[in-house]
Amino acid sequence: MIAVCGIFSAAELVIIYLSSVFQMLDLVIALMTVAFTLVLLCEYGSKPAIAVYLAVSVLSMLIVPNKFTPLCYVFFIGIYPIIKPYFERLKKPFSIILKFVYFNVFYLAIYAICVKFALLDDIFAIGSAMFFVVIVLGNLAFFLCDYVFGLMTLLYVAKLRKRLGFERIFKK
Repeated sequence: MIAVCGIFSAAELVIIYLSSVFQMLDLVIALMTVAFTLVLLCEYGSKPAIAVYLAVSVLSMLIVPNKFTPLCYVFFIGIYPIIKPYFERLKKPFSIILKFVYFNVFYLAIYAICVKFALLDDIFAIGSAMFFVVIVLGNLAFFLCDYVFGLMTLLYVAKLRKRLGFERIFKK
């Protein structure tokens, strides 16, 4: 399990580093790290996934030159697949509301940090019409990501795990 966590940490770190190379696709590339987190969650549970998240968070903030993507990983991309099952244990309306509150709070936190430390240009000033359009589009993208995370988990458990031979690799 420790070796798998180390390999997955290295793979996630490389993916996050690549997102600083291809800056136009930084968040899309960083979302690829979710696949590793979902495999860890399905095979070993949340403790190893949290360990990988913490290791990648610290190392990405130290190593990756463009800090926007590591910030997004720390606040959202890395931790969300781990806490998503806890949200989904609640009743449906509360679950959805909590997910969107979580997303919006951390979206605004990332935005404030990036503007404060000049990691992003403040082209959508808070209070402008464009800022609210970006918030609405971000919430739609979050809804789609949440749905896709669920589908990816089902796909892995139902089809890919056996087909790729992962049940032999990930012995508990």
